[in-house]
Amino acid sequence: MASNNNGFAEALEDINTLARVNKKVEIDVLEEAAEYFVKKLRPRIPKSNQSGKHLRDLLEIVVKDDVVQVVFDDEGWYWHLAEHGHKKRGGKGRVKGRHFVQNTWDAEGDKVADIMANKILKKIGG
Repeated sequence: MASNNNGFAEALEDINTLARVNKKVEIDVLEEAAEYFVKKLRPRIPKSNQSGKHLRDLLEIVVKDDVVQVVFDDEGWYWHLAEHGHKKRGGKGRVKGRHFVQNTWDAEGDKVADIMANKILKKIGG
């Protein structure tokens, strides 16, 4: 590649190197980032007043094929109601959303990206 001293050639080579990361490394990196996110998310999830399982107990990491997801178990289907809010029963009034997932991602998203980038660079560099 021609030397143009503007940094784009080096950046392109770095991007191409990162694009060649194999699937095993990719899954490992995503799983580690998901574990970090779950560790930060779990304390921010509000506990319900009901007895039984709480949302923070239903949080899990699922790895299926080449996809890593942070999900709530089937019993935690109502997480989006707590996250975004909902109308009260009977339609009178509204329960305000807690935005625990979005706030955690806003606070920790850069750290998650750094974890992934550092682990990939470590794997590539040896």
